[in-house]
Amino acid sequence: MNTFFRITVAIYALISTFISVVIMISPFGEKSLMNLILQKADANFYRGNSYDVLIFIIGLVSLLISIAILSSGIRGKRSSKYISRTNESGTINISANSIENIALVMSKRFQGVKDAKAKAIFSKGELIISIKLQAYTEVSLPDLCKGVQERVRDSVESSTEIKVKSVTVNVENVSQQGG
Repeated sequence: MNTFFRITVAIYALISTFISVVIMISPFGEKSLMNLILQKADANFYRGNSYDVLIFIIGLVSLLISIAILSSGIRGKRSSKYISRTNESGTINISANSIENIALVMSKRFQGVKDAKAKAIFSKGELIISIKLQAYTEVSLPDLCKGVQERVRDSVESSTEIKVKSVTVNVENVSQQGG
């Protein structure tokens, strides 16, 4: 979710929560408070067209935000968890988890890598691998990243016979060798 959508949802949730609390308390609480709210709303609502337009706009914005929240849970193009290959003997399904494990093993074999995490995504028949590294300060980070990219690409392609579109390496953290 982008920042604007998060802020909009937070404001909407806050307003909805306040309205819900007022509605829930009204039968049990002070009756004069609810009567006051209804009298003000009634007097202002019928006073002129500007209030009608304002109420309509508030309702429309609320409806649009509700639709956006409902549809945010629906993902458009999901990447599959497996990539399938067919050969003369049948079908082979290789999971993203398998490819991630290959990438992790190859990444951790490098001297200078403290820890690694990998993510494999199949998108439109292409394989994209993203690796997050924790490295030691004593190594050349550009050389380390280039080596990891090449070794992971070569290893995955030779092990699975799947063409790797890209290998992205992100150095998330660096630390000293002994610490």
